[in-house]
Amino acid sequence: MTRISLGDASMTNILARQGAALRGQVQDASIEVTTGQHIDLPKALRGDVSPLLAIDATLTRLAAFKTTAADAALHTAAQQAALTGLSSLANGITTTLLGSRDFPTPAQVDAVAAYARGRLESAVGLLNAQVGGRAVFSGTATSTVPLGTSEDMLTALETAATGATTAGQVAAAVVGWFADPAGYGAFYQGGASLTAAPIGPGDTADLSTTALDPAIRDSLQGFALAALLDRGVLSGNAEERGRLAQRAGQELLTGEDARITLAARIGTVEGKIEAARTRNAAEETSLGILRSDLGSVDPYEAATRLETARAQLESLYLVTARVARLSLTEYLR
Repeated sequence: MTRISLGDASMTNILARQGAALRGQVQDASIEVTTGQHIDLPKALRGDVSPLLAIDATLTRLAAFKTTAADAALHTAAQQAALTGLSSLANGITTTLLGSRDFPTPAQVDAVAAYARGRLESAVGLLNAQVGGRAVFSGTATSTVPLGTSEDMLTALETAATGATTAGQVAAAVVGWFADPAGYGAFYQGGASLTAAPIGPGDTADLSTTALDPAIRDSLQGFALAALLDRGVLSGNAEERGRLAQRAGQELLTGEDARITLAARIGTVEGKIEAARTRNAAEETSLGILRSDLGSVDPYEAATRLETARAQLESLYLVTARVARLSLTEYLR
């Protein structure tokens, strides 16, 4: 019977290939033992990866909702803070303005007028609030603050009230300017209202509030009526100046309900956003667990494969070492 043997080169190549394969098995098994996850997930799922793809697609959507919901939460929080500040500014001066007709000296009206002018400036600053470089009351024009300076507003109102000699005439001119699309509507530098932001599956957040909202416009109107007195409107007529200051207080007092309603509306949106974020987080956690379960490996089976592969690799190393020492001298011995 003829004996067939392999040459040294062939034997070396065979051993090298077997060694590489076993080292790969050891490495894969080690990773699986360490991570508890399959290296080749499609193979572990027997080629049916549709559940995995569905989970990954949902997780991707949830990640997008997480971003938009976080942005919406910052947007509404900034708006709420501005409205809180606006109400605080109004509440701090309303009572004083309402009693201005009873002031014994014109100097007291002048003092409250200067105070109101500072409050108007602060109110405009609040409404020009930005979060992350985005103006929150500018609608779609987020890169532009919604309002010009308070001084520019007062200049426009002075022009509108030119020729007015009574508090009633000045008030009518101011009210008309704020209601006119060519007045306050043109002074507004923002854009159209933002569309509702998607914050969860089938759920959106209303971010439509801009500086054109009637509650905001009427509050500015009340501040401006009193601030005009500090610009010399009705100068020399103490009685009419007192009446105009009182009218300003009435405007701010009347606007309080509107400010509260607007704050409550934004607060409702904030609650909706927070609820959506909680639901999204819970679903993301559940899907993450499910995805992990799909790819999990039996730790005992993985450890057994690892030990088997290690033993085979060690045996191969012994064979390789013995083959490497073969020579004619060793054979003749």
